[in-house]
Amino acid sequence: MDKVIPIRPKKFVMFLFLFFLFANLSLAYTIERVDIECIVNPDDTINETITMIIYNNENENLSSVTYTIPQNIRNFTINSPNGVRGYSALYDQGVTKITIELEKPIMPTESTNISINCFVTDAIWTKNDVKQLILNFPIPAKNAEIKVVLPPGAVILSPQGTLLVTPSGYKITTDGKHQIIIWDLSLDKEITFTVAVKYSFVSYPSQNIIEHPAISSNLKYLLIITVFGTILLGALFVMERTSKNRIVEENKNIKNELDKLKNKLKEKEDEVKNATEIIKDLEEELNKANKNLLSKDEIIGVLNERISEYESRIKNLVDENANYKEKIDSLSEYVKALEKENKELKDKVRELNEIIQKDIELKKGVLWDFLTEDEKTIIDLIKKHGHITQKEIVEITGMSKPKVSRIISELEDRKIIRKEKIGRINKLTLTEDSKKLL
Repeated sequence: MDKVIPIRPKKFVMFLFLFFLFANLSLAYTIERVDIECIVNPDDTINETITMIIYNNENENLSSVTYTIPQNIRNFTINSPNGVRGYSALYDQGVTKITIELEKPIMPTESTNISINCFVTDAIWTKNDVKQLILNFPIPAKNAEIKVVLPPGAVILSPQGTLLVTPSGYKITTDGKHQIIIWDLSLDKEITFTVAVKYSFVSYPSQNIIEHPAISSNLKYLLIITVFGTILLGALFVMERTSKNRIVEENKNIKNELDKLKNKLKEKEDEVKNATEIIKDLEEELNKANKNLLSKDEIIGVLNERISEYESRIKNLVDENANYKEKIDSLSEYVKALEKENKELKDKVRELNEIIQKDIELKKGVLWDFLTEDEKTIIDLIKKHGHITQKEIVEITGMSKPKVSRIISELEDRKIIRKEKIGRINKLTLTEDSKKLL
């Protein structure tokens, strides 16, 4: 970047104001309207186009026009319906004075257009990734439009909600890729109009999020809220899924534990059943012994001991059975609580899904609003056919090949469409993420 002379001292600003005012003032003609468009490039240069309507208010033919541009300019071209015979440019302390010789003079009481296209290199300063643009425009006309087109991805800084743009009275719009600042001026005297804009470039995540320039002073906050809202919803969704997986795993473990307890209970019940049958057999043997060997006390004593032993085992089995039933009841209550929690989580999942769906619908609307009509036409054709060639788009829409090629290239850069080889032909299809959002 060329070395720039600072413009902040008050005396120098006053000098510029008077210089611009009188340098463009002419008694032979008036400038009825001035339209200035400044397209800011990512490399801090500016393509500036100045279009003037010159009116000859004298009784003689007007063959030359002088206009002063308060910047060092280069690579400029001049056009007019009257033709341009030649021109001269005088550079002095960051100011360029241009004198234009017309091939066909402007007749008295007639007017013509003159357009100056130039390349400005000394109007942008960078500090800590913040860009500051300062431009001065002499406005000798009663009506003027000043338009500043920022680079793709540039966002006007707005600390505490106030856009760093001066002077006031502007409006902000977009063409789908750039933020555009416009001043419509109606004046009663000649002025020097000074524009100052502070902006920076937005860093986008690597996932498929379409880049959009800001539309209004609040869009940056809408984008920030949308990004953090998406992150929050994602975190809640992950927590919900994790909790749900945990509950499912706990349910599975509890079910396995219940199955084990039921198996043990069945085993104990079988043991009780076997012990009961053994007692019954022993009682039958005892009855037989009592009938056949009433005098044999030893046999009776042994049988009684065995009966007592089995009765004790039965009592222990009954106690264990009661304990297992208590555990089963406790686990059943726990399962009911988990089922209730699972139901609540399902309700939360449904609410989150509704929020996510609304967020997706919002993103769909935002993405669609940022598309130009030609881009929407091409995307509609791709959605309708599934895949289509660039040649077929030209034939269907009637657009020129260069125009279609440029639009296709921009849509590919923004990850909205992609080329897919089908057979021997490369056809255009929507990316997976744009299918969801369009």
